[in-house]
Amino acid sequence: MALSAYMSAVNQKLLFAAQLLATDIKASLSGQQDSHQVTAIAQSVTLQLQRAWCWHLQDVAANYKMQDPEAVIDATSLRRLLAEEGKTPGEAIELHELETDEKSWVGQLLNAHRHLYVVPVARRAEMDANRLPMIAVDVSGDSIDWDIEQARLWFERMQELVDRQRDMMIEF
Repeated sequence: MALSAYMSAVNQKLLFAAQLLATDIKASLSGQQDSHQVTAIAQSVTLQLQRAWCWHLQDVAANYKMQDPEAVIDATSLRRLLAEEGKTPGEAIELHELETDEKSWVGQLLNAHRHLYVVPVARRAEMDANRLPMIAVDVSGDSIDWDIEQARLWFERMQELVDRQRDMMIEF
């Protein structure tokens, strides 16, 4: 398996997610963690993992010598574009199944990522820990409970998936 820019980008995003999760552990051990920090870390990890997911798809495309890995925007396009070149690797099938299943960890991760771009609705003004007024917000409809443990689980599963699929793509 050749070293690609996509592989390096995936590694970087996984490293950033790990660093964010380590920050959470340090904050919780020192007792300096608040709900805003938990939400910020969980959302930041989600952003990093979504980019790792996208670049992993393009890394798989590059490893299978696809003409234009940049054309891959999701697992469906990866599978379709590889099939057009006469290739049906197991990695692409697995990625497609994970992405299209709303209940899979990838489906949950991508759904949470979409929620980052939904404009929240103001409820009422509240005071934060520093006695500064803040507007409490809700996301209309189904909102995401930003949870560090969920983010940690997504990270662990992403790391396992990337490692396993890279091992499968090694050319002997």
